[in-house]
Amino acid sequence: MNSTQPDHNQKTRTTTRTKLVLGVFVTSMTAVTGMLLMSGEFDGPSSGFVATKPVFATGTEAGSDRDSATEADIQDQGIDSELWQHIVIHDSGSMAGTVRELDAQARQAGLNDIGYHFVIGNGSGLSDGVVEATPRWNRQGAGAHVAASAAPSPLEREQVDDLNRHAIGICLIGNGERAAFTESQLRALADLVRALQTQLEIPASRVVLHSDLNSEVASPGRFFPVERLESHLKP
Repeated sequence: MNSTQPDHNQKTRTTTRTKLVLGVFVTSMTAVTGMLLMSGEFDGPSSGFVATKPVFATGTEAGSDRDSATEADIQDQGIDSELWQHIVIHDSGSMAGTVRELDAQARQAGLNDIGYHFVIGNGSGLSDGVVEATPRWNRQGAGAHVAASAAPSPLEREQVDDLNRHAIGICLIGNGERAAFTESQLRALADLVRALQTQLEIPASRVVLHSDLNSEVASPGRFFPVERLESHLKP
């Protein structure tokens, strides 16, 4: 994809996605977008970030039919299938990082913890292509995708809260304005998004980019292969 010249199809997709905002201007969410990590050291997995809510429902292991997941399977695992209606793709704004580091940055920015539900590593910190669930997913908590303006109206506040509450946030370690993501990351992202779509019945029209929610935000960046992701989505 030519990342410097958006085509007509790109414009059409963006117009469709931005309907999620319902005409309300919202500001950039995340505690980590645009903040560069200073340390790329791998300090090992943190037990505090072990997924207690699986990505795949029972009976959907490799080699089985992922579309066979039942509502009972999801409920048994503590996943609130009625809650999740959207998926938002972010980048970390950094060239390296771990869930632990992103969590620390989020806390410094005033959040209770990392604002994403899943993080996908690029090999600089978190291993390349590894998907790690965060405490937000484990407790089925709201994401931190967008923030209201300085003096929001009641309607704006309601719409912002609704989007954050019902959207799953997936963060790719990397800066999509500076460099392409790794092949392992993109494969892991496609598998994760499709699995979540299957389990939670989220249509392709509700899989959006962070930049679709705010024109002033670049995440996940011009090097993110939109067409490739869309080719793997369920309708």
